[in-house]
Amino acid sequence: NVQQISTLVNDLLFLQEMDLVLPDFQAVDLNGVAQTVMDRYMEKAIERNVKLRLKTSPSLPPVSGDIKSLERALMSLVDNAIKFSSAGGEVEIRLSSAGDKVFMIVEDHGIGIVSENLPRIFDRFYHVEKSGENLYGGIGLGLAITRQVITQHHGSIDVVSEPGRGSTFTITLKRSR
Repeated sequence: NVQQISTLVNDLLFLQEMDLVLPDFQAVDLNGVAQTVMDRYMEKAIERNVKLRLKTSPSLPPVSGDIKSLERALMSLVDNAIKFSSAGGEVEIRLSSAGDKVFMIVEDHGIGIVSENLPRIFDRFYHVEKSGENLYGGIGLGLAITRQVITQHHGSIDVVSEPGRGSTFTITLKRSR
């Protein structure tokens, strides 16, 4: 419980800080952001018997942003993807670009999200507590943080999901000029 309270306080403080202070943006290599997140979550993936894969893009252009905020946004997506994947499942982080857009995609083959819940998943404190016989912990701030970070980076986040088949979250950002 102490860990959950600590996480809650840190997430609330982060959200409040993001509301008040917009960090100075600089050129950010999303390949590096994704590798940092991958390294951080590899142990959790192994513990849950989930394969965590990263497909970087050597020619990926940098984006204008705050590296720590972008790491936090991607961490929430990867954390959820691992949490909602079954043992033996797979989570993939992919990076790509097209024109002036740069994409970070997190795909899992987990429990998925029912369509009536999709409009609410980015709301603060909304989370899935149970699916079938499985109970899921959480506070419901991760996706709210992700959306806030991406909005402040003038980007977008989209999700495609099907119950029982998994979810794909796509973050779209503009390349740095």
